[in-house]
Amino acid sequence: MTNLTNQRQVFVEEYVRSGDHLDAAKKAGYKDTHTLRNQACKLRRECADDISEELHRNFAEIAPRALNILSDLAENAESESVRLGATRDLLDRAGFRPVDRHEIVKHKSIEELNAQLVSLVGENGGSVICSCFKK
Repeated sequence: MTNLTNQRQVFVEEYVRSGDHLDAAKKAGYKDTHTLRNQACKLRRECADDISEELHRNFAEIAPRALNILSDLAENAESESVRLGATRDLLDRAGFRPVDRHEIVKHKSIEELNAQLVSLVGENGGSVICSCFKK
């Protein structure tokens, strides 16, 4: 974190805890005047990097517990759909998610693409198809 004043540090911690920038500003000790809303918005903008760091730190702290809960659900949930969902989530987070059908699995050279086109539409088929798009 950057060098924050104690007041700003409290603001960041309270904002991450509650998600309410106005309440965080009040709890950090900023005066509750008619300009507090503007000041709280400004604090949120100015402390954005610190807020992001604090969020990452908090997620890192709760990740092991969340993993334990997911593992327990995958093994012990009464509902088969809950077990399946928890298992999918675990595998997804471990990097074993299914390949998206829209992803390019292999980059092919022009020669490989031409050979594939010929195998699909024949030797002159590519010319016929391409001529349909020429005007």
